[in-house]
Amino acid sequence: MVEAESIRNTIRQSVNRITGIAPGEIQDASDYRADLGLDSLSALEVLVDIEYAYKIKLGEERFQAIRTVEDTIVAVQEHLSAAQA
Repeated sequence: MVEAESIRNTIRQSVNRITGIAPGEIQDASDYRADLGLDSLSALEVLVDIEYAYKIKLGEERFQAIRTVEDTIVAVQEHLSAAQA
């Protein structure tokens, strides 16, 4: 199972690349729109980066439900767990 810390770091790097926000300033509870200032296209770009990094495909419904860094970590872990089962 991929560690949450690894997923968290991948997300932080992606957000940093798009926004310039320092990875250390990005918290698990950070909301992509409200706290990090991402519009829907930028948030989608982060999620596509995550899909590519972990070789997964999150469904449209899951994309809509993801609002925070923590939501993303949980979604990736659940997807990877289901793939291993």
